[in-house]
Amino acid sequence: MIRPVAAGDVHAITALQVRAWRTAYVDFVDDTHMPTIDDRVGLWNGVRPGEAWLLEEDGVLAGVVGVADGEIKILYVDPAFHGRGVGRRLLYHAEERLRDSGHTLVVLWTIRENVASRAFYERHGWSVDGAEQELWPGVAEVRYRRTL
Repeated sequence: MIRPVAAGDVHAITALQVRAWRTAYVDFVDDTHMPTIDDRVGLWNGVRPGEAWLLEEDGVLAGVVGVADGEIKILYVDPAFHGRGVGRRLLYHAEERLRDSGHTLVVLWTIRENVASRAFYERHGWSVDGAEQELWPGVAEVRYRRTL
């Protein structure tokens, strides 16, 4: 079930985000740049209605997606749920919300070295557009774009 993020979800979402980062980015993000629950709680406390949704399976948080200003800002799947279609369902949900709010061209950013994430987006119709930004020395993000 996909539902809007509520205030009571903040700690579970931050824990999921930390697990997802530590699984997906362990080979190219050093420990000093890995998120912690403490530094993510503040980000999630500021989420406005209509910006983020979570997907639960059997009452367990499996993934979360967030959008703002024509951009998919975050999409994280708990590593225990990889390969179960959670990411696909959340991505489609976010695209539908963006389309419903009048966006026809949307973007997202992902870490350049994250081959699995990049392949996922490309399988679902997203294309890299050539823009890059440095997160930290040696770690850059690439921008993907899609027409809805």
